[in-house]
Amino acid sequence: MTNAAQTTSTGHALSGAHWLDAHFESARAEYEDGLRYVEIQPGWKVLDAGCGGGGFLPLMVQLVGSTGTVDALDLAPENIDRINALIDAGKLQGKIATHVGSMLALPYPNETFDCVWSANVMQYLTANEFDLAIDEFKRVLKPNGHIAIKEFDSSLLQYQPFDPGAVARQIAARKAQAVETGLLGPWSGPSMPSRLRRAGLQDIRRKTWFVERWQPVIPAVRQYVSDALPYMSRMASKHNVPTSDIARWEEIAANPLILLDDPDFCLREGFVVAVGRVG
Repeated sequence: MTNAAQTTSTGHALSGAHWLDAHFESARAEYEDGLRYVEIQPGWKVLDAGCGGGGFLPLMVQLVGSTGTVDALDLAPENIDRINALIDAGKLQGKIATHVGSMLALPYPNETFDCVWSANVMQYLTANEFDLAIDEFKRVLKPNGHIAIKEFDSSLLQYQPFDPGAVARQIAARKAQAVETGLLGPWSGPSMPSRLRRAGLQDIRRKTWFVERWQPVIPAVRQYVSDALPYMSRMASKHNVPTSDIARWEEIAANPLILLDDPDFCLREGFVVAVGRVG
């Protein structure tokens, strides 16, 4: 998959539906367990803010039941077009309304929802934008409504038997550069509970999920890793990492089967779900 295919019209890398689908399927069990952790109730009205390819929507619809509703919002029109196509084809069923829009200016009245869920989106925001988004979430929530944030923790990322030190050095270099851009980044999962607490939310709950996929892996994992390695290689070449690391990244990006066909291949990654209640 090309870099262009991974990037939507928003300019956000790794936000295209096909990329997100492969990632979701590679960790479906853990991802859906993370959504269940929110304890969405039948009859609730739920907003999926930054819904991407819509991977969470089928379970979300199941959780709210026949008396609940789900609104799917994304900044990328092509992602919403794809979800609408799935709905029209009968491949995605339930009471789902779709909207193109920004979580920094939600197109909903005050006190509309019982819960706002947002998965792997906060990494694209600055700290100030995060605060704006949470203020918008609070505005559209009913009293005692819930905000649930799922975010990546790239400090746990490994592509064994590829050198985990090379992964860690790249993440550290990207994190150092993010200090200048102000973006929260894909390592921000562990910071979400404290950020929600500072935003005034109550009854904060949080949990980390560790995803581990040993060989033999399902096709979705092979697709996800095959797409991820060229991206990681490009990121290595753009940041302050040893030239020997860049050479290693280029080697496995050019031929992902070096890893994927290794009998001891193992993908490891993690994410955090943080949940808080408005007063």
